[in-house]
Amino acid sequence: MKRFREEGRTVIFISHDLSEVIELTDTITILRDGEYIDTVDSDKVTEDDLKRLMVGRELKGHYYRTDYGEPISDEVVLTVEGLTVSGVFEDVSFKLHKGEILGIGGLSDCGMHELGKAIFGASENRRGTVALANGTRINSIRDALLNNMAYTSKDRDNESVVVFETIRNNICLPSVDKLAERGVLRHKKLDRFAREFAEMIQVKMTDVNQFVSSLSGGNKQKVVLARWLGKDFDIIVLDSPTRGIDVKVKADIYTLMYELKKKGKSIIMISEEIQELMGMSDRILIMKDGRINGEILRSPDLSEEDFIAKMV
Repeated sequence: MKRFREEGRTVIFISHDLSEVIELTDTITILRDGEYIDTVDSDKVTEDDLKRLMVGRELKGHYYRTDYGEPISDEVVLTVEGLTVSGVFEDVSFKLHKGEILGIGGLSDCGMHELGKAIFGASENRRGTVALANGTRINSIRDALLNNMAYTSKDRDNESVVVFETIRNNICLPSVDKLAERGVLRHKKLDRFAREFAEMIQVKMTDVNQFVSSLSGGNKQKVVLARWLGKDFDIIVLDSPTRGIDVKVKADIYTLMYELKKKGKSIIMISEEIQELMGMSDRILIMKDGRINGEILRSPDLSEEDFIAKMV
């Protein structure tokens, strides 16, 4: 990009990465909800300035959690022992506690994304055990669903939503058993159910019969989360929950995660973003070359160097 500029060419660079936008550009044009907001000089703005313009209100700092020093519950809700998918990751073991946000981080090819699928019972040739507190083993997606586990994939469009279906049908899909009356699904009941959870998480839509394919990336992600809120999970695996979405939706998702934590829900958050891991997790497992290479506890004194040393 810099070479193109030096050659007299023009580059239009579109990104949600605010630090990258400021570093690499000369001017920045901000859009919000499909409308032009402003154009500013890159060397005269901060990330907080851009957040305010993008969101339409003051959004200070990194909008992460601000609590530190809160003890993690002793109650274990999920135990992973010796989990292995040959050629991807090996001998992964850990415990997830009630009301805990457990971060799992590393470089993109460290095996953490496949680990999320394996925990949810969605991997072939998996060895090792994933067990709930009562001893129930999670060996398949069906086992996970029957035991109030949820999962959102990094590949949102192909694995987390049915893009050419309606918002209503996507939100209702995991809950059809409880929505059915004597084996019959009634449109009005489905509409009410979908509307309740879409509005709860503030999906921007015309109505619940709008197709998911017409939504922005952030609103698709909200639909993914709304369907699991309707299912009322106890444990959720969030793989890259804010990947490719704007700063306002990120803030909404972080707020939702913290509210779920306070309600006693347990979250495994897989992320390639160090700031996200530091800002939202109670505890972070770092993976390198398919193995856990360290554990880091939540602290205001953490730096990116603490993570990089264990990732690379």
